[in-house]
Formats: sequence, structure tokens, C-alpha cells
Amino acid sequence: MSELTNEEIEGRLTAQRETLALVVALLAGLDATSERIWAELEARFQFQNNQEDPGAVPSRAFAIESAMMREFKLIVEEARARKAEWNAE
Repeated sequence: MSELTNEEIEGRLTAQRETLALVVALLAGLDATSERIWAELEARFQFQNNQEDPGAVPSRAFAIESAMMREFKLIVEEARARKAEWNAE
């Protein structure tokens, strides 16, 4: 297996994020299903355990969960931006 540089990994992950955002934006049409898509994705970047400061006791598991939630948020934001671009045309 070849060793990838941090830049290579970041570039690949960015491409995957943009691809996912494009797919989400295309799938999220104007019907009721689109609201379900947005709601399901947005639920994944909200803290679900009712803690006021979930980072107060940092742990490796929390770091992974936090990174996942940030990634979901970035994908949703990118998808919404694409959708808004298309609607403006």
C-alpha cells in the first residue's frame, strides 16, 4: 500500500465531500422527500445526548463523533449552497 501525504488525503476527502453534496443537492427536489433528506442529515450534526458542553470531558470517541458531525454539517452546507445556486439561475 502506498503512503499518502496529508495533502493527498485532504484532497480526496474534499472531493468526496463535494460529490456527496452534489448528490444530496440533486436528490433534494421540491417534494416531501427533500425535507426528509435535509432533516435526516441535519439531525446527524446535532448533539443528541442533551449535554450542554459535550467537549467538557474530551475523549478519543468524542473526537471521532465530533469530526463526523462537522463533516455532516459541511456536506449539508455545501449541498444547500449548490441548491441555492441552481435556484438562482
